[in-house]
Amino acid sequence: RAYAQLFSTAGALPDCMVTHSWSGLFVHLVAAVVAHALGEEACGGIADELAAGHAREVLKVLRQHQVHSTRYWICCFCVNQHASICGGF
Repeated sequence: RAYAQLFSTAGALPDCMVTHSWSGLFVHLVAAVVAHALGEEACGGIADELAAGHAREVLKVLRQHQVHSTRYWICCFCVNQHASICGGF
């Protein structure tokens, strides 16, 4: 099973599907998702805030904009890649 299947609500569909690059930094992926939720075109400042340990402040901004419940499916969590790559799991 995919990681997301362990926590999903039955029938809950995403608001947005996100893919990633294995060569990218995870903080940049999260920052890109946050920037998208906030309608921002760039995510560099958000990545800096997250890297500096200010995740609570970023969450506060998401709540202030009432987008903290936007549902994103990120492929590395929503697709059981081991099922096709490793033949099981």
